[in-house]
This record gives sequence, structure tokens and C-alpha cells, in this order.
Amino acid sequence: MAMPELLGVSPSPFVPPPGPRYKARALGVGWVVAALLCAYFSASQASRAAGHVANKGVLTVERCWQHPGSGRYGSKGTECVGSFRTATGRVVRDDAELDGAHVPGERVRVYRAGDSYNLVGWRAFWGWLILFCFGALVACHGLMTIVVGIHATKAEEMLVVQSLVRRTSAAVYVKSLMWSALAGLVLCAMLALVSH
Repeated sequence: MAMPELLGVSPSPFVPPPGPRYKARALGVGWVVAALLCAYFSASQASRAAGHVANKGVLTVERCWQHPGSGRYGSKGTECVGSFRTATGRVVRDDAELDGAHVPGERVRVYRAGDSYNLVGWRAFWGWLILFCFGALVACHGLMTIVVGIHATKAEEMLVVQSLVRRTSAAVYVKSLMWSALAGLVLCAMLALVSH
């Protein structure tokens, strides 16, 4: 009998488990549900970052400082304080706090959500859409897990799962979702880099 190496066939280090794989498919459903929740959250935040929110206005930065990060590997962050005016011009709060590096005197478009202030602008909008596209990639992974019943955790396993998915009727939909999510991820990242 010829060795697989001599036949030009490399032996696969991953062999799919036999029989029904309900646990893996249930995990795939969990991935899809988590991806849909991520997509809903990021789309609603992107809408707010685009300015579709009631409590928007301008925060005039007065001073900024660096605060130490929390935890063992926490990074330092910059926090600023200033006065927040609504779109009508009324001063709502003089000691409004905003995360991020800003220059004293800078006027930053924000919206108020409870006690926190979040940025309104294209960079924030595209940033939230990056998370939306990442959620679509997670949904793609969940769909592949549901279709073949194998939860891939390594690169070799992912290649096997992808080859198994290609043999099903769901291959067109999974491939379309994956390429759309990847293209959206790249496009949104580029737009976030050039936006203000």
C-alpha cells in the first residue's frame, strides 16, 4: 500500500466525529444569537453616533488629565471635563466628563446618555459599523457550525469545516455573508481612519 505522502495526499490531522453532533450545533446557534445581539447593539450605537438622538449638543473642553488604567494590564486613558450645551444653546452641565484625548477649548459634538457623554461624528459611526461587520463574521462562523455540526477551534479544523460546508447547499449563503462582512470590515476601517 502506498504512503499518503507519495500519492500527493496529505493526511488530515483532524477527523470529524461520527454521528449526530447536537452540542456543536447548539453552540453554533449560540454564536448566531450572540452575533445578532452584537449587530443590533452596534447598529443602534452607530445610529446615535450619526446624530439620530434627542440629547445631542456640544461639549466645550476645559481641561484634560490622564488617569491610570485599571487591572494588571490596564492602559492609561485620558479624560476631559467641560461644559455641555444642548443643540438649543442651553447649558445643561458645567462638569460634563468625556473620555478621549482632546485639547482644552475644543468643541466636541456629543450626545448625553444618562451621566455619560459619547461622541457624535463619522469616525465613531464607522467604528460602530466595524463592530457590526465583526458580528457578521461571528454569525458566519456560527452558521458553519450549525451546517456541519463541528465546532472548529484551530486553523486546520476551520479548513476542514469550510471544505465540508462547500459540499452543502448553504455554501453560497455562508460564502456571501463571509465576503460581505470582510469587505465591510475593511471599508469601514478605512473610512474610520480618514473621517473626523
